[in-house]
Formats: sequence, C-alpha cells, structure tokens
Amino acid sequence: MSYTYIDFPAGFGEHLRWMGIDVGPMPGFDIHYATTVETPVRLAGVNMWRHPAIVGAFSYFGGGCVFQSAAIGRYSSVADNLQVGLGQHPTDTLTTSILAWRSGEEALNFEQHFETIQPGWKRALPTVPYEAGGFTMIGNDVWIGCNVYIRDGVTIGDGAIVGAHSVVTRDVPPYAIVAGSPARMIRYRFPDAVIERLLALQWWNYNILDIADLDLGDIDRAMGTMEDAIADGLEPYAPAPVNLVEEYDRFLAVREMMLRQRG
Repeated sequence: MSYTYIDFPAGFGEHLRWMGIDVGPMPGFDIHYATTVETPVRLAGVNMWRHPAIVGAFSYFGGGCVFQSAAIGRYSSVADNLQVGLGQHPTDTLTTSILAWRSGEEALNFEQHFETIQPGWKRALPTVPYEAGGFTMIGNDVWIGCNVYIRDGVTIGDGAIVGAHSVVTRDVPPYAIVAGSPARMIRYRFPDAVIERLLALQWWNYNILDIADLDLGDIDRAMGTMEDAIADGLEPYAPAPVNLVEEYDRFLAVREMMLRQRG
C-alpha cells in the first residue's frame, strides 16, 4: 500500500504550523508516501488523497480543493475548489465504468457484495489495460481562480493565470492568461522580451521577503534588482522538503516516547 491514514491527533496540526505548514482544521485523510511540501506553505482546505503531490514554498490553496498526482511550484495562489488529479475513464470500451480497468478495493469493492452473498464467487470479468491519468505540473507564480478543473497530465507554465470557472484541457504557456471552458488564450502578461528575462531569472528560487528595495510595481526595476542581488551572491532559498507521512510517523514516535517517560 502506497499511502497511510493521517488522523491529525491532538498537537499534530500545531506541530506542522510550527514547521511552517498551515493545515487549518484538517480532517483525517489517506496520504501518499511520496507527498512532500516546502515551507512555508498553506494546505488548509485541500485534499491530497492517495496519490503523490508536491507543493512549493509560499504557495497556498483555498477551501474545497482536490490536488493529487500533481506538483505546484513556489509563490502560487490557488482559489477555492480547484480540481486536479481526478483521473480519466476509457471512452472506447464497452463501458466507461471503473470496473473496466480496476478490481477489488480500486474498483470500490463492488465485487465484495457478491463474495458476501454467494460464497465462493469470484470475478470472471477481465480488466483492460488503461492509464487513468498523467501527472499534472503547475509552475511557479501561477494564479488559479476559483472553481477551476485541470485535466490530468496538463502542464501550466510559470507565471500563468487561469481564470475562474475554467476547464483546462491543454498545456498553458508561461505567463499566459487563459480562461473559459475549454480554457483559451486571452493574452500574455508581458511582452516576449520580459517573459524571456523572467524565465531566465527564475526569481522564485529566492526568498523575496529578504529584499528590501524590490519594487514589485515596476517590472523592469524589479528584475534589475533581482539580477543585481543574485550577481552579488544572493543565496537561493532551499528549505528541506517535508514528507508528511514521515513527519507524522516521527510525531507519533516522539509522543509515544514522552508518554512512556511520564508513565
């Protein structure tokens, strides 16, 4: 099994917030062993279920989001109800049902009903080879409006903006603004020369909170300031990724040790 259940015992949420991971009043959920986040980050209101997810520093999610089989970079802003990693169904088979390509627990245990009422019953139906969906990549400094659906396997480039209520079925270029169902190009945020400079700069590799004279309202001055700071030796921001399952296990082990000492 590639996931574990995290029930958020007393103190674990506070422990994560101390580490820079804001989870809010999270319910328990299954989480994949490969799920990692950078700090600081805000995960309150996002469901990262049984599939791997990667979240970069300074990014946050609104409420009601589903984010799985996906990665998102740093400084990205996600509004309520983003849906990523929900999977696909085959369209050229007799049925689009999950029973076409999955069985057992992965098929919601439908077979268990017949195994219970008919002792000795075994599924005869074969499954077809099918990959339910690819890994979705969302870049750095991406802004996603509310109620957006992103198809599995799509790549959204750095600096892109996705308008509210959009259905994203194709890759989005860096610094593009898209919207609609299906999402279509509206325009780019900046001229080509500025976009090329920003992509070469990769300013999101740094902690911009440390730069006092960074004029965010003047893109040319801001890029020049970042370029000068990097040339003068500004160190990249490189926090150690936090594996949520490993941190959960570590928390439980420490809590158990403290309880034994008290006892």
